[in-house]
Amino acid sequence: MVQWKMSRIAILDTKIHPGHLRCKKFYSYSVCGEPEKEQAQETSHGTVCARVLDYFTSDYELYNIQILKNRRNTDEKPMGEILHLKKGMQLCLELDVDIVCMSAVSSFLSDSNVLYETAKELSQKSILLAALDNKRYMTVPASYPFVTGVQSDIKDCLAPGELAYNAIDLFGAGMYANCKIGLLFELSCVPSNSFAVPAAAARFNTWKNKGSHIEMELENLRPYPAYGIDEEITFKREQGFYKELPLAVFYVTKEADVYAVCQRAMDELYNKYFVQSSVLCNMKSGTDIRFRKLESIANLKQELLFMECCYKTDLLFLMIEEHNREQVRMQVEADLEITLHGDRIKILSEEGCAKGRAKDLSDLIYQILQ
Repeated sequence: MVQWKMSRIAILDTKIHPGHLRCKKFYSYSVCGEPEKEQAQETSHGTVCARVLDYFTSDYELYNIQILKNRRNTDEKPMGEILHLKKGMQLCLELDVDIVCMSAVSSFLSDSNVLYETAKELSQKSILLAALDNKRYMTVPASYPFVTGVQSDIKDCLAPGELAYNAIDLFGAGMYANCKIGLLFELSCVPSNSFAVPAAAARFNTWKNKGSHIEMELENLRPYPAYGIDEEITFKREQGFYKELPLAVFYVTKEADVYAVCQRAMDELYNKYFVQSSVLCNMKSGTDIRFRKLESIANLKQELLFMECCYKTDLLFLMIEEHNREQVRMQVEADLEITLHGDRIKILSEEGCAKGRAKDLSDLIYQILQ
């Protein structure tokens, strides 16, 4: 007779106070350097996540992996380092957990360089659930195709604990969960993407305990009436999150020829100048979440506006074929126009024409835009 194996669920967050939890076993680890003598707070972010999980499910073991240090006061938001999130995922690999809950995520897309490979490896053996940023920016690891990105039921059309799905979500985070329960209000919290993650994890655990085929359960989820691109742009503008960004149009003969040049420039802009950049292009984005695929040049202006609203970035690149130059100029006004000839770069701007080596593209762009 095969022995039933209880789910091991990991919450990567602050230290958790286990006093109100019904989990069968509780384990606590820290990868953020918090002294062991520090006590878990009963209303810490991680504790609230754990209590939401516990509200909706039972029969599980909980692994608290602390990647965020405790708050020093009630108004302080727990902040962490991206390396601690990576270490937390690495520990999940060692502990052989079944479900990983990540409500502490990053909207700085350059952090993907740190997370991607570890998250991909972990996804081969565990179910990964991660929150979309609460201000609705593209988020890692939630937007990875092998991670279940989770959002709160913002339209309030689900019952508490119920899940729905949107297969073409703009952020790659198509799972929606209703976490609107009295417990949150008792703890002076409001429903959010952070708390939707443990609500979704609870349903996965219940399916697992019942012996259900999770893939089949996911296929049977009701569709969610998510925001379209115009609604998302309107929402961001109403919230005051929109700002117009510099646009650098990279005209190319073959996108593959300049992909590496652009990627290296983006890395250097961040590492040397702490400038975040993102790309709209015709080719598939591959593993770099900063690249977004343009579905149709007819929607170019709308797609760029969406990125201005929903990518936490300082600079936008548009990578487009040379023969589309006039069509691009009819829709948008570029701050920079860039062409590549062998290992040489030419940049047109209001300041004139700058030329240099392709490997110096980041320095040239930064100097021009200052």
